[in-house]
Amino acid sequence: MKHPKSGLCVLKKHCSQAALAWIGLLLAGRCLAIAHGTQPTEAEFAAGMPWAVVIVSASGPGICTGSLISSTFVLTAAHCAGSGQTVLYGSRSREGARRVAVRESIRHPKFSRDPITHDLGLLRLVHPVRVPTVPVAGRAEAWSLLRPGAEAMILGWGKTSDGVDRPDIVLQARIRLTEVGIVGTHIAIRTLRGGACGGDSGGPLLMKATDGQMVLLGVASITDGNLCAAGGGLAGYTNVPALLDFIRANVPDWTERPPPLDFGQTAH
Repeated sequence: MKHPKSGLCVLKKHCSQAALAWIGLLLAGRCLAIAHGTQPTEAEFAAGMPWAVVIVSASGPGICTGSLISSTFVLTAAHCAGSGQTVLYGSRSREGARRVAVRESIRHPKFSRDPITHDLGLLRLVHPVRVPTVPVAGRAEAWSLLRPGAEAMILGWGKTSDGVDRPDIVLQARIRLTEVGIVGTHIAIRTLRGGACGGDSGGPLLMKATDGQMVLLGVASITDGNLCAAGGGLAGYTNVPALLDFIRANVPDWTERPPPLDFGQTAH
């Protein structure tokens, strides 16, 4: 299937048939290290991403990435949520991280694997952790930020290239959204360089808000092929602002971010 020249429709309720065909490639893609990423220093991790965590399971060698949104809950992809899991937190290094067990895994009630939709999960920890949390963008804020040409940040502990082991140190990448659209419960983005790979599932898509804070908009869900090998391409991040009711219903200690102060004001 060829990509239509028109690309993705941008933040519209109804996409064109060409755009839907193009995004169909993504929805048939595979589950997700950050290709072309860089390692933050200890100081950069502590200041900018102390809420980033690794999710491991006793039943297998695979890992996922997640984000602490409260002292007791990790936000990740639904396909990452399971039983017998442990969260590694408080360090950019998997080897140097502290460990806390997961008491309960909660998948979005509408989560489906075929096609992949509502790919959002929560992990409730056995006890609170004293780590700063990441703010989650509201729907109004997401509409104002998600634009072609905007810069975003992604991070994770996944593979850096095809056929190599997962790194011990988290990798981050600044990416330029050459194309962006909303299809179903996914934020679909195309980048020319960099992208999520195996082990980055559940990791955040972050953008700088008008108040200067980095806010979470998406959770790594699927890619169109192997971005480790391609070095860029099409990826789908679960649209977290569109599924906030799931967080509200399950995270009693979550602090919701207010909408932008200028949202809803009349133009002058």
